[in-house]
Amino acid sequence: MNKTIFFTLVFFFISYTVKGQTYSLRGEVLNEKAEPLSSVAAVLLNANDSTLLYFSVTGAAGIYELNNIKKGSYLLQISLLGYRTFYKHIDIPLQPGEFHGPVILEPVVFSIDEVTISGERIPLRIRQDTIEYDARAYKVKPDAVAEDIIRKLPGIEVDRAGNIKALGEDVENVLVDGKEFFGSDPKVATKNLPADAIERVQLYDRPTDESQFTGIDDGERNPTLNLVLDDESKQGLFGDVSAGGGSDKSYQANAKLYRFTGKTQLAALGMTNNVNQYGFSVNDYINFSGGLNEFSSGGHILPESGGSFPVNFGQPVTGRGSGGAAGLNFSVSNADNDRFFISYLGNGSKRKTIETSLTKNYIPGGEFTENSNRELIKTDTAHRFNFGLRKKSGEKQNLILNGGLSFNSSDYPLTALSQRFTGNSLMNELERISDEGISGLSGNGDLSYLLKIKEGKTILGVSAKVEYSGNDSRLDFVNRTSFFNPAQEETVSQFLDIDESAANYSGSLSLTQKIAKSSFLDFVLSASYGDENMVRRQGNNIGEMSVNPALSPDFYKISRVLNPGIKLKFLSSESSLTLSLLSALGEYKSVLNNDPGVTQRYGYLNPGLSWEYSYRSGRRIMADYTSGVSTPSVIQLLPVVNNLNPLTLFYGNRQLKPEYFHNARISWWLFDQFSFTTLLSSLNLRYTINNTGYSRTVNEDLRQTMTLTNTGADFAAGMLIDFSTAVRPLAVKINLVLDNSYNRSISLINGRMNVNNTNTNRISFTVGNRNKEKWDLEAGTEITFTSTRYSVNNELNNRYHDYSFFSEARFSPGRKLSFLVSSDITRYSAGSFGQSLFIPLLNTETSLYLSKNQRAAFTLAAIDLFNRNTGVERLSEFNTLTDRRSNILGRYFMISFRYRLNKTGDSGNGVDIQVKSR
Repeated sequence: MNKTIFFTLVFFFISYTVKGQTYSLRGEVLNEKAEPLSSVAAVLLNANDSTLLYFSVTGAAGIYELNNIKKGSYLLQISLLGYRTFYKHIDIPLQPGEFHGPVILEPVVFSIDEVTISGERIPLRIRQDTIEYDARAYKVKPDAVAEDIIRKLPGIEVDRAGNIKALGEDVENVLVDGKEFFGSDPKVATKNLPADAIERVQLYDRPTDESQFTGIDDGERNPTLNLVLDDESKQGLFGDVSAGGGSDKSYQANAKLYRFTGKTQLAALGMTNNVNQYGFSVNDYINFSGGLNEFSSGGHILPESGGSFPVNFGQPVTGRGSGGAAGLNFSVSNADNDRFFISYLGNGSKRKTIETSLTKNYIPGGEFTENSNRELIKTDTAHRFNFGLRKKSGEKQNLILNGGLSFNSSDYPLTALSQRFTGNSLMNELERISDEGISGLSGNGDLSYLLKIKEGKTILGVSAKVEYSGNDSRLDFVNRTSFFNPAQEETVSQFLDIDESAANYSGSLSLTQKIAKSSFLDFVLSASYGDENMVRRQGNNIGEMSVNPALSPDFYKISRVLNPGIKLKFLSSESSLTLSLLSALGEYKSVLNNDPGVTQRYGYLNPGLSWEYSYRSGRRIMADYTSGVSTPSVIQLLPVVNNLNPLTLFYGNRQLKPEYFHNARISWWLFDQFSFTTLLSSLNLRYTINNTGYSRTVNEDLRQTMTLTNTGADFAAGMLIDFSTAVRPLAVKINLVLDNSYNRSISLINGRMNVNNTNTNRISFTVGNRNKEKWDLEAGTEITFTSTRYSVNNELNNRYHDYSFFSEARFSPGRKLSFLVSSDITRYSAGSFGQSLFIPLLNTETSLYLSKNQRAAFTLAAIDLFNRNTGVERLSEFNTLTDRRSNILGRYFMISFRYRLNKTGDSGNGVDIQVKSR
């Protein structure tokens, strides 16, 4: 392993450092009064196609400096908004005695008859609140998507899963021509929109819809990327189609069609494959599988449920299967502030998963292990609609409507075997065969209305929201349970039907009043009503079906909450401060089989604080504190046993109290636009009172009973330092991340309190070249250290670490060829898991572009050349350690053909300056 890593590192760092002799260019930029100009973009462009090669920004003294320049001819471009752009052809190195003196920029006051500039490309403009990039100034491969351009933009980083960070902050909003694109999922745009349709990329902090309408800064900011399309893309239909096939009967096909005008947007996406691609983005995967609620403490709490989902967060997608997806997005704007949009995303898949796991359970006096094997074939379908309306009536009224509707269904037959051991002695065994089908319908809608009673001083806000979800499930299962000390065996064949529904209705009223020049007082009142119902029928399905009344409850929960409060805001050009004092006055009542019910009432004060201070350009301190209340779900309250796994019985608890949580965060953010150095540091704290956890009882034959209970206080903390900068002598950019998380949780084991302390430290380092004209290189490593300590049997405390290394090299020698090689090396240490693992992955891709303007392309891809891909997951939670292995898509080769529609002419990246004589 060490040799592999060593030679891979040598390969990349040789490519970084062996560059031959390089040179520097330094200059000064002044205005017409000979005063220094700051924030001026000084770039060296390729003299042939005007793509950006070297970049710098002037500081307060008006000085720019370009370093590590290769010998050659360039076009120097110096630009600042409001001034005439300066151009000069320069040969590097400068000749002896040649001097590049100060550049004086002239304000744009010329007559159109004197100078005509056509096709001018200014790679980057810095405005007061917006950084604007010229997309055509950054060279990408002919069939690139928006994400490929974004990766090259100074000040913006994209990780391997496609998550975007701009100036140190996460970007969760991506617009196309200023409009929503497929709802709120940014990666649908960045991973699918063709790069050659984008003219400019704008980065700015987007105020909320309410703030934009009222003109009152509410202190909330959303880092946003806006992809501005070129005029050619708004003249007709464009997109691409592709299809491919390969070894092991692998196949894939995709189609993307777009039609944009000044008022409308229409996009259609389609895909099908059997190489574990189930949607158009990571968020699409999550929604496709029913959302992250599958990981919450709600849901069915089925011990063997097939709730795993095909999501790739930069890790392999487990299982093997085929799937397809389709999407449609439409929006229309009749005026600047009147817009309607609707989108649809649909998915379908069939996936086979084979999984083995080893779990160590720590109990008073010792430990026991559990070996499990599962095999399931899961079939899913999902359909989701999202829509919205923005309607401005005159200058004083604004209406905002958002909504969604989704339908999901799934079916997964399962076979499973689990065995529990004390030492080498087999204590019990469970063999299970089941088939489960689920269908669900959910929807939501929220409407808000704003009225300017007095411009800039008094604002009235009214909102209403409705949420509904309903699920029907049918489970047939056969459990064969065996005990070996003494010998005993039992077989149970049963059915389980569950009908669940949940509805929540809420509304709020707010009044904002200006009380001073930059101070506002908000009066807020909100209320909500919730209704959750569960009808469960369980019984024998051998011979004549019969319902077991003890296992077949009718159970529902009703909740009411009233939240009055006030907010005080102080705003200035450098800072914003919001102080809030809200209250939560509520109750929830659970009713079992029409009994009198159990009612829990609560009252909490929820203070809050949000402070942001920009003490210099690119320097920001932020602090916020929030508190709130979370009530238990209907499944957490249900006191009837869940015996689907007879070796582990689950009980809810009607006496659960609501969790009262406090979150605090302080962060310091720095971005230097001259050196493109970014530093983000933060400290997060979370404290939960009445935390919901498990009381666990394990008897002599290792049968368990788990009951939900309020375990006391839970504490979590995290610290993050994220630093990136350019190392100019090496012509590379580096990124260093130090991430620490700590959690203290409590569980009860056989009546004894177990305090579980888990500390995780992650260190990652990434390096990549800056000049990506032909070579685009990146390599990185990550080490994660995990320490787990238990108050029960502290001799079982455990430490382990995981190590990973990746590298990626793309070489584009011209417009006809592109080569890509990527590698991933992961090592899992043994620790308490018994063995270490070493997983090397290697992928290659070669593309050949054909026809005029590279409209057609053949691509040959080789995935997992070593055939070593393995699905591994290691978890430490409560008083258990789990090592889980899953089957995964292995080595395959595929050749595919892609054809782009409506690709015309050269991109016109060149700069043509014509000067007319008078």
